[in-house]
Amino acid sequence: MPSVLGLMEQREARARQGLESWTKVLEQAQAEVDAARERVERARVGRGEGVSVLAEERPVDMPVSVPSGGEMAAVGAGGSNVGPGVRPPVWRSGMGEEVLSGLYREVFAAVVAASGPVNGVGLTRAVGREAEIKNDVEKIRHRAYELEKRGWLARAKDGRFMPAPAAVGRGASPASAEHPRPDAGTA
Repeated sequence: MPSVLGLMEQREARARQGLESWTKVLEQAQAEVDAARERVERARVGRGEGVSVLAEERPVDMPVSVPSGGEMAAVGAGGSNVGPGVRPPVWRSGMGEEVLSGLYREVFAAVVAASGPVNGVGLTRAVGREAEIKNDVEKIRHRAYELEKRGWLARAKDGRFMPAPAAVGRGASPASAEHPRPDAGTA
């Protein structure tokens, strides 16, 4: 009859073999996870590079299909963009409206050119859209909210939009020079 101590040693040896086997499986799985993460990162960087290359070679308002999410993004810096477009950057000193694209640029220019704070319906008309179509008003209002979040516009307590003081302050943005605010008599 085998000894109890011998049985326990055999049991420990089997458990150790099981642990080593599972450790190898875990290491292999971790290597696969690391490789998959690297492939995802390379694909993400490659997509960004591809969009960047297309931005340099396409006409200003030609839409480019962006694989992540299936949206259409206008590449370039001007014109009226009907699609979602490229989100505006956070405003920093020295930035002008030339860094804004498509409809964001149009909305910002309309607010700067207004004689005072302007609401979503007024903005919609100012950029040449149908203010009677609620969807058009919401699209324009959404662009104004994005510009507000990024420091280009400010919102009055009543919800109307105006240029953020820093974005059109003393020499801060060429936008203020390009689009002087008309006085109350000319509006």
